[in-house]
Amino acid sequence: MEGTEVLIVGAGLAGLAAGRDLSRAGLSAHILDKSRGVSGRAATRVLELDGKVVRVDHGAQYFTAKNDQLRILIPDLVQLGLVREWTQGFPILNTQGIKSRTAGHPRYICPDGMSTLGKVFLQGLESKDQPLALETHALVTGLYKSESDAGWKVLLEDGRVRAGRVLVLNMPAPQALKLASEFLKPEVRMALEAVRYAPCWAAVLVLEHMPYLDWVGLEIEHPVLAWAALDHTKRAVQDPPVLVLHASAAWSQENLELSPAEALGKMIGAAQELFGDWVGQCRTAMAHRWRYALPTQTHPWPYLAQDDLIFCGDWCVGPRIEGALESGWATAEYLIEYLKP
Repeated sequence: MEGTEVLIVGAGLAGLAAGRDLSRAGLSAHILDKSRGVSGRAATRVLELDGKVVRVDHGAQYFTAKNDQLRILIPDLVQLGLVREWTQGFPILNTQGIKSRTAGHPRYICPDGMSTLGKVFLQGLESKDQPLALETHALVTGLYKSESDAGWKVLLEDGRVRAGRVLVLNMPAPQALKLASEFLKPEVRMALEAVRYAPCWAAVLVLEHMPYLDWVGLEIEHPVLAWAALDHTKRAVQDPPVLVLHASAAWSQENLELSPAEALGKMIGAAQELFGDWVGQCRTAMAHRWRYALPTQTHPWPYLAQDDLIFCGDWCVGPRIEGALESGWATAEYLIEYLKP
């Protein structure tokens, strides 16, 4: 394959945000991802039930816009119907019951699913934007760099090769460390090794019925569960009711190697104890393990660069969607300067 200027491995939000800014600067970017879609952990599962399409956010549940660069985008996204405010805070459930809290800052969602946010950067919003070059089902298994041949080559699982003048690895730090290990300077290796994550088991329950509840999302202090959301309240059509559960970091770590069916059963049991037997009356249900759900020890800068090898993601600066986007934008800024003629 003829090489691109910037080869990005990982179509999560940081990689997509970087690719969009690079494209606007006149640089070619090519994105590879092992999955079939984009947005990484800002994921939306599409289910078919009785002829209806049901969209469920089983990864990131919402996003904030405290950063000026993201806040500027919000009005346009809202006007286009791609984003709306969901709530301004969540009550908390503990042994004393549900305690409400004063309203805080807006939490935004995408009515068509959180993966919409990645598609915005993939397709572009400005009139001159062209869709970014993207290959899905493209699992990278090896990296190659030649002193005589400037740039990088990556080997895909099916034997194909892709090339780029510079390489961006937008993936969890442990995965990036494993993939690029032989090329790393000691200080870069140490920085990647210092990043820590908490895992999370997520459960999606499409229910037969649901009683009236006066919350859309609920933080939970419990040995098994840490979060519950009425995912259907994000959608224009709210039938059927959908409950999304996230397990606590400690429980997820202790039960990381459970099968999805085992994890689902234990999480439903815990939710029934908290909310009632109606939780177990499911039309369909599934569990998903996020091994690298939440960075708990992050890198202090918005990206990590070793000349023409750059690492980015929500493990830089701060976790969650806003941190991932900030990392992508900063990565693009670095590369635009690095690639100047």
